Amino acid sequence: MSSRRTYTHIILEYLNTYPASSIKDISNSTGLSPVIVRKILYKLKNDNYVEKSGNGYVLTERGSRLLEYIASKTIQHRESAEKAQQTPAQLEKLTEEHIKEGEESLPESTLESIADETRLRLDAIEKRLSKIEKEIEELRKALNYLTEPRKESKMLPSPVLSFNDAQAVLGSLFERMLYEGKIVRIGKLIVERSFYDQFKRKFPLKTSDIEKLSDTEKILLEEMRREALVILYAGRELRLVES
Repeated sequence: MSSRRTYTHIILEYLNTYPASSIKDISNSTGLSPVIVRKILYKLKNDNYVEKSGNGYVLTERGSRLLEYIASKTIQHRESAEKAQQTPAQLEKLTEEHIKEGEESLPESTLESIADETRLRLDAIEKRLSKIEKEIEELRKALNYLTEPRKESKMLPSPVLSFNDAQAVLGSLFERMLYEGKIVRIGKLIVERSFYDQFKRKFPLKTSDIEKLSDTEKILLEEMRREALVILYAGRELRLVES
């Protein structure tokens, strides 16, 4: 079994050395992310291993006992590594001593803390995998779109496209649709007129509502800001610039 310290062990040791440390203090000194530190401290606080002290946390008496227990286990792990180099007779003697002393089982709360750390890591891995799968699917669609034979279309596959992609899709119809106002050029983008008109109705747009926009709307908004078609008013909302 590895003697490497768990996140819980690291945090308990740090609080034992530096009582009343904040989440930021622990994160900066140990290199653990603030999210992991916060979740582990929340669990330890619920189990009465730590308690709030000002803006930080301190070990409770129960937490100090847990730290002593974990430290003793770490020492046992090191002794186990040393045993591997001992003679059979020495190992037999040590084994008999351990049997007489009795094996202590991990406290349930410690097992729960370890399980929580494992779940945090698994959740992070699952999120990364989900993001990678989504990116692969988008790349696959883009590849199919670029490689399949394409006829001139009177519709854009997306209401917002780059200038070059829109030209490739519309072909000879591009200039005509631009002239007729069916599509609009916004900086480096080509936007369907109906989509653009509908999007403009959302203004004035509160800055707090920007995250609610679709990815396509966010791309359009960013280009409009670059082209100075919208301005930030009073630091709270975006307004259209009247032409």
